[in-house]
Amino acid sequence: MNSKKLVVFCALIATEYSGYAQYAADALRFSEFEQGSSSRFKGLGNAQTALGGDISSISGNPAGLGMFTKSEFAFSADYSSSNVNSNYINQTSEAQKDKLGFNQLGAVFYTRAARAKGSDLKTGWLSFNFGIGYNKTNNFNTTIDYSGTNPNSSYADYLADLANDYLSAGNPSNTNNQDALPEGTLPRMGYDALLIEYNAAGYFPATEVNNNQRNLAYRTGFQSEVNFAVGANYSNELYLGASIGLSSLDYDVDRELIEKGDNRNFPGQLPELIGGTYTSTYQSYQSTEGSGINGKIGFIYRPTNILRIGANFITPTWYTIKDDFSEVLNANYRRANGSAVSYGTNGEELYQSDYNLRTPYKLNAGAAVIINKQGLISGDVEFVDYSSIHFSSDDGIVERSNNNEIRDSYKGAVNFRIGGEYKIANLMLRAGYNTTGSPYKNLDFSSETISGGVGYRKKNMYIDLTYQNFSRNSENTPYVISENYPDFSTTGNGETASLKNTRNSVFLTIGTRF
Repeated sequence: MNSKKLVVFCALIATEYSGYAQYAADALRFSEFEQGSSSRFKGLGNAQTALGGDISSISGNPAGLGMFTKSEFAFSADYSSSNVNSNYINQTSEAQKDKLGFNQLGAVFYTRAARAKGSDLKTGWLSFNFGIGYNKTNNFNTTIDYSGTNPNSSYADYLADLANDYLSAGNPSNTNNQDALPEGTLPRMGYDALLIEYNAAGYFPATEVNNNQRNLAYRTGFQSEVNFAVGANYSNELYLGASIGLSSLDYDVDRELIEKGDNRNFPGQLPELIGGTYTSTYQSYQSTEGSGINGKIGFIYRPTNILRIGANFITPTWYTIKDDFSEVLNANYRRANGSAVSYGTNGEELYQSDYNLRTPYKLNAGAAVIINKQGLISGDVEFVDYSSIHFSSDDGIVERSNNNEIRDSYKGAVNFRIGGEYKIANLMLRAGYNTTGSPYKNLDFSSETISGGVGYRKKNMYIDLTYQNFSRNSENTPYVISENYPDFSTTGNGETASLKNTRNSVFLTIGTRF
């Protein structure tokens, strides 16, 4: 794909993400992963940095592996139900998606340090433990579905805006406009489908406002990691650890924008359609796959039996990503007398691109207090610098555009996590809360998660069950119209849907020590 065509392409697929460039939006999406954790730590709000001694230490703070005194194996399953409540032009709607999956699998191998005969068994290096584990770190399964009657603009306004932007960049045009827009680009599809027209002043929509719009997006996929970790115990006071993580991502989104309304006029092409109606359908499909690598280092210090202090640093993940995208825009028409017109179809266009992505680094610090060996309280604070995300591509124009978007739109965010656990005989009760700061400079898209769980221990076997409720408010717009558009004062930059994202999840972990 040549650079000019790619720029138009990027402008098109930006529309699903409230005006942010597609790659910049995906870069953020793939950077908002969590440290994988067991059901126990999820029940504690994932406040794990200073706790250790859990299978989650493989993917969290690897220093926690140093606290193991036996080998251990565990696996986890999850069930999630994602709900999105939307309000678009004062019309509310709801969409739901359920998913049952595999969440975590890991093993820790305890290795006592070799000691000289007669030496003190409680000081010095006591153990070097190794762990390997798989964890799901991000869940993309969501359905968005909203509709409403738009009194201000039509999708054709967006197409005309794209076409005029192309012309204003110094590209050639002529009065019949057959060669003004490249074949296969979205504005050309709009022109060929009779949704936009052309005169000496430029492109304009051939549709009326007060049209009915429906936007659907079906998102599936997840991110995951395989971690190889080592943790060491020094005198039961200082625990050190490091790990290497091999990350992968699989993200798919199937989108459809349907608009129904009245034709305005067709002076240049089919005057017979004046006074009739139309139905336009834009469909796109994105499939993104990637693999990457990161590292983690950390420590936990236990100055007393009741207090633990910990910190860990997570390097950026360096991803290599392949992105496939397809789109088609068609329109069906009826004359004023109701008879159908067979015109306005396009063929599907396919695009492929490869790029590299560096996610932001993460810095965690935490403390945990152990209460009479029957309870604990753990808290974490995490800093993530989303402005440090870096996108790289063979196309310099696209690379600069997206990195500028990242720099101008994203900022550092602070996340807080806290959790507690209380033991009654072999039963453990847990509760947790965490909140993530908004990654945007000018938008408050923070989120919160409330969790509660129960665990049971019997000899070397254990089982943990956790319920988790995640919520976030966000926005979505079917298209964005620039301020340079002639009718911007009337149309605005496109109507925006307010979204309430809620995900209810259940996690089950079963493990054994040996």
